[in-house]
Amino acid sequence: MSIIEKAVERLAHRPTPVPDAVDPVWESGVAEGGRIPRQQGLGDTEGLGPAAVPAVTEPARPVSRGVAILGAEKEFLLSPEGGRSRTAEEFRMIKRPLLMYAFERPADGVTFPNLILVTSSLQAEGKTFTSLNLAISITLEMDSTVLLIDGDVAKPGLSRRLGISDREVLIERLVDEDIDLSKLLLTTDIPKLTILPAGQRHKRSTELLASGNMRRFLTEVASRYSDRIVIFDSPPVLETSEAGVLGSLMGQIVLVVAHDATPQAVVREAITQLG
Repeated sequence: MSIIEKAVERLAHRPTPVPDAVDPVWESGVAEGGRIPRQQGLGDTEGLGPAAVPAVTEPARPVSRGVAILGAEKEFLLSPEGGRSRTAEEFRMIKRPLLMYAFERPADGVTFPNLILVTSSLQAEGKTFTSLNLAISITLEMDSTVLLIDGDVAKPGLSRRLGISDREVLIERLVDEDIDLSKLLLTTDIPKLTILPAGQRHKRSTELLASGNMRRFLTEVASRYSDRIVIFDSPPVLETSEAGVLGSLMGQIVLVVAHDATPQAVVREAITQLG
């Protein structure tokens, strides 16, 4: 058993904390790194009635629906504790220029360089694997948090893999801006990683992604915290129209290519369509 597998197995047997009702990095405070997480909620659970509240605590808050990633995806994930492995080092090399362009040297004319699209030319090239492991690798940074969004509204592979494909989220929020975004973000058992599922398939998904609602949504998630990286797990470029729309709104793009499988001409066509 490798070091990564042992580390993840140890984490999988630890008691999983009850996640809060909102994104834990959505509350500022004075702590190491300039931020403190919210404390666990003490209010109503879903349909279970009010929980007991100690007399000296703050007012009760509802308990969130969290996402347990560790254990179930042990063979799929990097270790949240870090460590050395060939895969971990490769993701370190991938994330370093992304973080540099996001925070240190953003390109001219890019409004939100911390918005990163992960896509591929075709299906089954490994973009979901890349999205999730890149997100975990970035959470290992001392001063970065990650919001991972399933932007593949046609075939939400990330949401299905994590068992959250039935949640009301991205598409529903684009249809109705009155929905409180903070109540849709799902905490995870990986520190500093929050997830937003794709939501239900919509016949006008391309138009919704290109709408003013989407631009306002991106402005909100990208600018609310200065240390946040937002990663979109996108549909493949050559199989849907949504990827091109999302690509035009992002600050950076990661194009995943299946080694010894995807023809060079296909990759070139995808790059051309991304502009």
